[in-house]
Amino acid sequence: MTKLTDKQEAFAVNKAAGVPNREAAIAAGYAEGSADVAAHRLMQKPAIKAAIKAAVGGKRAAPGVTTPKMPRTKYADPVTFLEDVMNHGELPLAMRADAAKQLLPYKHARMGEVGKKQAKADNAKDIARGKHKFATKAAPPALSLVRNE
Repeated sequence: MTKLTDKQEAFAVNKAAGVPNREAAIAAGYAEGSADVAAHRLMQKPAIKAAIKAAVGGKRAAPGVTTPKMPRTKYADPVTFLEDVMNHGELPLAMRADAAKQLLPYKHARMGEVGKKQAKADNAKDIARGKHKFATKAAPPALSLVRNE
């Protein structure tokens, strides 16, 4: 079996962890524009296929290809699981980034994503503060009426 390069090894580790082809190639260091083509070419090589198969089977095919263990055996909710995946240092970066993306809606609301009642309340506050197009305008400054005698 031929020796794998660092990029090929990283690709095999990511594929063994279940990362899709394109994301595995990007995480391994291939250019984003040609990641699909690079992943297709890599998947055609018998050495890569053998490394992925060995890593999935739990055997060591190449240095760095191991099956990482999760910190817990059972999870009560998906948020805790995604947090553990995101913070796990031995998992591939692409898998950790994907977990972070999936966790975003649970941690941070989108800008402008509020309910109808909250939107009405915010709109009313803006009108009261004079920050809305329908807000009453401030009166013009009073003119001083001074008579010249």
